[in-house]
Amino acid sequence: MSEEEILVVWRPRAAPLDPVGVAARGVAARALARRLLAREDAALARLRGAAAPDLLVVLGDPAELPWVDGAVYLGKDAAAPTLLLPTTREPSVPLPLLERAFARAAAAPPPLAVLLEPPLLASTEAARPILRATLQGWCDRSGESS
Repeated sequence: MSEEEILVVWRPRAAPLDPVGVAARGVAARALARRLLAREDAALARLRGAAAPDLLVVLGDPAELPWVDGAVYLGKDAAAPTLLLPTTREPSVPLPLLERAFARAAAAPPPLAVLLEPPLLASTEAARPILRATLQGWCDRSGESS
């Protein structure tokens, strides 16, 4: 069976998903880190995070998620439970099909955060409670101190 490429268009979602996470890259990621470092340790521990160079993904209750300009808020759709999708966008293809394609394409285990601009699949499987020292270390490696 040959593989065909299917164009996926991300359109506005009629009803936004409830946020379960927030992802940020570049300047927005460093702003997210600063916002988190301003919190008390107990508040940080209620959130889980995963990071890569120039990327932060924070998971938690909607009321606990920080707001940062340029961040993407992520939610879950029951039709694709292993994906964390932008809360305000939906794909032009059926979500179960997209989930299967992303699972095959991803170089890491689910759940997968789906970022659109530029496209990126980021595993959140290793997300752990956020520790101040770990977050500060990420900031230091990113060239920013708090």
